[in-house]
Amino acid sequence: MAGRGQRVATYTMRARATAVFRDGNVLLVRDKGKHKFSLPGGGIKSDEPSIAAAVRELYEELGVRARKAERVFKCDFRGSLSQHKVCIVEAEDSPRLRGEELDKFIW
Repeated sequence: MAGRGQRVATYTMRARATAVFRDGNVLLVRDKGKHKFSLPGGGIKSDEPSIAAAVRELYEELGVRARKAERVFKCDFRGSLSQHKVCIVEAEDSPRLRGEELDKFIW
């Protein structure tokens, strides 16, 4: 819980799916405790543009820096729980697991 005057990062029910490309391959990740792989994604902080969230989350979770990033509005979709904003990112680095959310990635 934050004290008086402290800002707390809040997340809305907006999610993001990010297609990450490098050398013609697409990055897939698997959340801890899950069996299936998916595109990297995550929450978007309130007042944060979805493309900024894509770049931030990729770096936080996988240490991947974006060489190029763009929103693909025509691919946005509503899932059962969230409105998904889709981004495409060209990766500059090789991913490495960081944090506690993911247990594996594949190209």
